[in-house]
Amino acid sequence: MLRPSTLDFLKKLAKNNSKSWLEKNKDLFVEAKADFENLITELIVGLAKSNPSLAEVDPKKCIFRIYRDVRFSKNKEPYKTNFGASIGATGKDLGKPLFYLHVQPGGESFLAGGLYMPDSPTLKKVREHILKNSKSLKKSFRKKSLLKNSADFRI
Repeated sequence: MLRPSTLDFLKKLAKNNSKSWLEKNKDLFVEAKADFENLITELIVGLAKSNPSLAEVDPKKCIFRIYRDVRFSKNKEPYKTNFGASIGATGKDLGKPLFYLHVQPGGESFLAGGLYMPDSPTLKKVREHILKNSKSLKKSFRKKSLLKNSADFRI
């Protein structure tokens, strides 16, 4: 479970997004980062119960850096104001199926799953599988338990 202090850190970072502020508050950053890593570890353990290929995933290889690449961006703030992690059988290999957790204060957190920018052969296989199994997929999406437990369910 994520501690409230981690979200507090992200709120403060959003208001003070500078290198000098983060240097002064490095202890808060280290604590928040460790808390997020613990959350990812817990999530991996839970997901591995139904997906054994995730059992050996290293949480550190799933977590994205907080430092932004500002070289080609109009937004020159040096830090992201969220924590993010992609959890897949090979860490955050974006060519494979994975879960993505985005933690950000203000109701901006979310959990997603799927493929991000799959190559053409993989995309073709996914599309064929969806077409072949469309009835069971539609039935799954109509389940009341899914709709009831998902505040903003989108495909």
